[in-house]
Amino acid sequence: MTATRFRYLFERYYAQQSTPEEQHELMVLLAQSAHDEALKQLLDELLLQAADNDQTMSDDTANNMLQEIMQTNAAPTPARIPTFPVWKRLTVAACTLAAAATAGYIIYTRSHTTTNAPMASVHAPKPKNEHARLVMGNGQEIDLDHTTATDVDVQSGVSVSKKGNVLAYNSAPSTVPTINTVYTNKGGIYQLILPDGTKAWLNAASSISFPTAFKDTTREVTIRGEVYFEIARQSNQPFIVKTNNMKVAVLGTAFNIKAYEEENSCTTLLEGAVNVISGNITRKMQPGQQALINREHTGISISRVDTDIAVAWKSGRFEFNDNIKTIMRELARWYDLTVVYEGAITEKSFAGSFSRQDSLKDILRQLELTGSIHFNIADKTITVRP
Repeated sequence: MTATRFRYLFERYYAQQSTPEEQHELMVLLAQSAHDEALKQLLDELLLQAADNDQTMSDDTANNMLQEIMQTNAAPTPARIPTFPVWKRLTVAACTLAAAATAGYIIYTRSHTTTNAPMASVHAPKPKNEHARLVMGNGQEIDLDHTTATDVDVQSGVSVSKKGNVLAYNSAPSTVPTINTVYTNKGGIYQLILPDGTKAWLNAASSISFPTAFKDTTREVTIRGEVYFEIARQSNQPFIVKTNNMKVAVLGTAFNIKAYEEENSCTTLLEGAVNVISGNITRKMQPGQQALINREHTGISISRVDTDIAVAWKSGRFEFNDNIKTIMRELARWYDLTVVYEGAITEKSFAGSFSRQDSLKDILRQLELTGSIHFNIADKTITVRP
């Protein structure tokens, strides 16, 4: 396949002159990373052309083109069905609208998306900065956002330093451990360095409880919500993470655990090896795998996944490829919202990549462009309708 052929297919598609066979051929090529650079060049040219020329297309035609691209390869079980990388689908879709209807659509990219299409309501809250608090062994609570101290006094023999949104523990050998807990609020993230040097990143609405010194034969912590770990290797003292329905045992590795009460629990392994334990079932994971435990505790399911998507939150991104209720739970945790549903809500998949610094209104607008879901925002409550 030559670059000339790819350009020909793309230009035919944009001009609405392609045959069904040509459309299919283009969609197959778009799914291949070998054509990424050619695609980006064509999109850049298209935007420049749109800015320089008075090209117009009817709103109905533009929206039909968007929906066709957005829904390509959609399926009720997106985690099991291959789809385009999300940046390609939304970039091509938004770019087509931008070039065709120069009234103001702006190209969507991985790091930023804005449009000026009207929504039914406004007053959407903005994402927050880091919001976290520390509860010490004696029950005293410290607001980590508002304390100006660089050294935090938690107990005798324990040195705790605070720099930005990072809290680092260092314990003396004689320390008698107590349990500390770090909580993140909705819209907040925080990083913690445990006494053994293990690093933990907490996603929004999460918590981790840990001893101020690891004195036992194992290093044990308990989490709720979502936490990414980079474990300090200590072969004689395994690291164990506990949630409400599973345990993960490791020696030294990097992995993500998602254990919100309202969702199935999952562990995604990036490096090393871990054992996932639920009840009397133990499964060993390899890098690139994800272990899923449903809320009924009926076993452990392991599959291969894109680990970059699983830890996108750590890099300040949303990577969606799921039904709208799952997506709205994640948005609600970040933007501190309440979500209610009216009518028969679609179960189909929505895919998209957004920055966590994007406004909620812009993200919802992109979802509305699919034509199958609509939103109304009133203060901190979002109503979702068909």
